[in-house]
Amino acid sequence: MGNQITLSDVIFSDTSLPVLRDDPLLSSGSLILVDVGHSKGRLQSVPSNGALISNIAGSIAAEIVGSASVSPDIATGFASNAMLPELTAKGGLHVIKSKVNDLNNTCFTLRIPAAIKAYLLANKSHSFYFSIWQQVTRKFDAADMPLAVLAEAAYTNNFLINIQVNGDPGGASTNLLGKASNLDPTVVTGPAKHQLAISKATGTLTNMAYTDLFIFGGCPSAGVMNSALHKGGSQILYRVYLEDLTVSGRAYADVKAQDDALYQGAFAPGGKFYGDTYTDPATLP
Repeated sequence: MGNQITLSDVIFSDTSLPVLRDDPLLSSGSLILVDVGHSKGRLQSVPSNGALISNIAGSIAAEIVGSASVSPDIATGFASNAMLPELTAKGGLHVIKSKVNDLNNTCFTLRIPAAIKAYLLANKSHSFYFSIWQQVTRKFDAADMPLAVLAEAAYTNNFLINIQVNGDPGGASTNLLGKASNLDPTVVTGPAKHQLAISKATGTLTNMAYTDLFIFGGCPSAGVMNSALHKGGSQILYRVYLEDLTVSGRAYADVKAQDDALYQGAFAPGGKFYGDTYTDPATLP
C-alpha cells in the first residue's frame, strides 16, 4: 500500500497536475463516499441509532455544500428478533432481516446529513451519479421494495433517487441518464452492484421526507412499508457513492467505468471484500 504525504503551506501553480484524493473515484463533485473497506471508513462496531458514519468524500463535500456536517448517519428501530446486525469478517455491515418476526414501521438505514439534503433540494436541476456495492445474503421475495430513496412522502412521484432492490427505478423516472445492475436479489444471492445517473429530479421535489442512501431489508426510515412485511431480504453494505456530475463535469459512462473497475478489484481474489464471511441468515428465520 502506498503512502500519501501532505505538504502544508505549499501551493502548486500548475493546474494540469493530477489531484491526489483519498479514493480513485473521488472528484470535485463528490458528495458522499461510504466504504467500510477503506482505511478512513472502517466500522469499529455495529452502529447504533443516530451514529455518524465516516464520509471519505467529506472534505470535498464540505466545500460544495458549505458545511462541515457532511457525515451520513444510521437510523434504526426494530425488535431484537426482527433484525440481527453484525460486522462481517471483511468489515461489512450485515443486517439479517427475519421473514417471520419482522414488523411494519421498523428500519435499519443509512441516511444523508441535513446539509447535503439541503444542497440537493437547492440544486435538484443538477445531474447526479449514485452507486451501491452490497452483498445479498438472503433473497428478497419481491423486487419492488426500496433500496435507496431521496424523495418526498409520495416518493414515486417526486424524487431525486429512487432505486428498488433489483436496481430498477422505483417510480416513473423521467430524467434517467443511465442505470446498471448485476444481480436480481429475488433470484440469487451474492455480491451486487447498482448504478444510476439522473439529469435532474423527477417531479417537483419541494421537500425530502425520505433521506435513505441504503435501506436494509426493504423498509425505509420514514413511513410504513406494508408491502415489505415478511418479504425482505438480508444484505451486507460495503460502499455507497454520490456525485454531483454538474459540478465535476464528468459523464455517467466515465464514472461508471471507474466504479466498475474498482468493484471488480474489490470482489476478485485478493480484493478487500473477496471471500467475506458472516452469520448464516437462516439463524434468524
